[in-house]
Amino acid sequence: MKIKLSDKLKYIAKEYKLGDFVRNLIAVVLGIIITFVGSDWISERNTQKEVEKSIQLVKSELILNRETLKEMGSRVVFEQNAARYLFEHKNKKNEISQDSVKQYLPVIFQWSKYTFINDAMEMLKTSSLIQKIKNKELSLQIIKAYGTIKTAESSFEMYKEYKKQAQDEFNANPQVAACFYNQIKKREKVEYSEENDLSEELHLVLTLPEGLGLLQTMPNILNPKTHFFANIEELDETIAAIDKEYKLSCTN
Repeated sequence: MKIKLSDKLKYIAKEYKLGDFVRNLIAVVLGIIITFVGSDWISERNTQKEVEKSIQLVKSELILNRETLKEMGSRVVFEQNAARYLFEHKNKKNEISQDSVKQYLPVIFQWSKYTFINDAMEMLKTSSLIQKIKNKELSLQIIKAYGTIKTAESSFEMYKEYKKQAQDEFNANPQVAACFYNQIKKREKVEYSEENDLSEELHLVLTLPEGLGLLQTMPNILNPKTHFFANIEELDETIAAIDKEYKLSCTN
């Protein structure tokens, strides 16, 4: 006896409950899809949390570097103003008060050192999290901000190098060497006077060509406004961009 196809299908559907099987299969497939999608979503969310933590460290680092950059720029401005003041009074030494001598003369010969940090940025790069920043313009802005810091640091090193060259020329003058030698000897005596030493140094700075050259060199090495303070503005913009990008996360 030949069994009809329709009867066979009905038998299979009845015997094996095909409807339940299909429903279970669909449920399993959907479960797998949901699991994978959910896993990817959780993974992406965790990655973005790590990115945000790293960015917040970068922001803190930029703020610290900003303060260092501000101190650096202010220091150069102060030194340059001191050199200008003394040079302007090269023929009016008697008009320079003792307080001004104490304030301005020493900085002509002093040295300053500033250290910038980039640990958070290096961590961001080595962990490849910088590639996970969704806002690519922000990631580029952060990279440029650290480049700006490096440029400012190089500018300060250039300033120190030219200043040192002018100082070395001044110190190489035999009159200066003799003056410093006599000062060392006088410091061993009870009647030693720092004011007398400063007066002698001031006289040399304002009369020797090398001294006047030092005073003229310092203000003309670079412009603090363009080499330091303009860079501070760029850091401020980057910090503000970070706050804007992560403001919702920051308030959670």
